[in-house]
Amino acid sequence: MPIYNFTKTLTSTNRADIRKEVTSWFLQEIPGTGKNNNCSKNIYTVENYGILSITLNRPAGLNKGFDFVINIQGMLFQGKRRHSNPSHNDIVSCLKQVQQSNTTHYNNNIKPIINNIFNCQNVIFGTSIATFNDCTGNQQPIEIILLAIKWLFIEQDITYWNWSGRQMFYNVLKANGLV
Repeated sequence: MPIYNFTKTLTSTNRADIRKEVTSWFLQEIPGTGKNNNCSKNIYTVENYGILSITLNRPAGLNKGFDFVINIQGMLFQGKRRHSNPSHNDIVSCLKQVQQSNTTHYNNNIKPIINNIFNCQNVIFGTSIATFNDCTGNQQPIEIILLAIKWLFIEQDITYWNWSGRQMFYNVLKANGLV
């Protein structure tokens, strides 16, 4: 099976243009010729923070057209099995860990960043502002989770454009007191 690797940098700064830009990447993919070994696989590296990176893997397992799986390369989450693709619950758990360790810092620093990401503002990170423990007990920078949130918002905008898109995951964060 052919695997194609790309490095992409998002340049758009509003929901509609971001959706167009990302889906235009997918429209350029080389088609597969069948199932299994005849399926083309595409991996897009879209973010880097330290030794960690965010990749978008296509196709997604549920075969939903433009859908993709968001992975954090270099980090694992624990569920029924260890995985590198964070679920909404994984993100909530990481954020709650940081929030519980220093609520004031979380409210003054992390919440505004999540809101900026939700509003399609480009966020640039320098030195890590907080850490959390991953499922192996290693400290990880919260910035990688914030970057994953950005791509979870984008994924929902692409998949659920005609509904509320990114608002669905934002509501999950809001219901958990994280924004």
